[in-house]
Amino acid sequence: MSEPAREISQNASPSQAITSLDLRMMPRDEVVALYHRLEAPPFEEMHGEFAASLLDQGTARGFLLSAFAVNMTGRWLCKAFEPTGPTDGHGYNSFMTPRGVRRGTRMRTHLGPSKLPNDTGDAFHLEYSHFNDLKRGGPAGAYLRTMFDEVRKVGPGLYLGIGRVGFTEKARSDLHPFILEGPVAPFVSPGG
Repeated sequence: MSEPAREISQNASPSQAITSLDLRMMPRDEVVALYHRLEAPPFEEMHGEFAASLLDQGTARGFLLSAFAVNMTGRWLCKAFEPTGPTDGHGYNSFMTPRGVRRGTRMRTHLGPSKLPNDTGDAFHLEYSHFNDLKRGGPAGAYLRTMFDEVRKVGPGLYLGIGRVGFTEKARSDLHPFILEGPVAPFVSPGG
């Protein structure tokens, strides 16, 4: 990592201008440390489709496994959100497939305290368990049921997320950072 990027990650606060390139250049541990210093976005700001990308996953194996997981049903394009009340909402992920864009992997959203260890700050939560299970999606649905993401704001139009997934406590303790940029498009209602 370059010395300027290291300085940004170590001294960053939500008011500093951190770019998506800065985040892409940071090692996983520095991204996670930055996440703990950020604040939750205003709930109403999380409306629309946000371009999504994985960040450093700590190891080549970690990156390959994460990339395989998020691109299993097509190339991962975005996460999208729509408020349904003052503090609750829903959303989906979208994927480019040979047949075009597929919107699925639905989630519920809300603001609340982080569920990461030693972090009590608020975060924008994405909970997949309500819409995904073995009965509705087979083994992939059962796996998605274990997924949980939370997101904080880096700057205008730039958000840092931490994903967790797995059937065991050990697997769910692995943190999978990603970025969201946008919104880049309006939310598309399910079936729309």
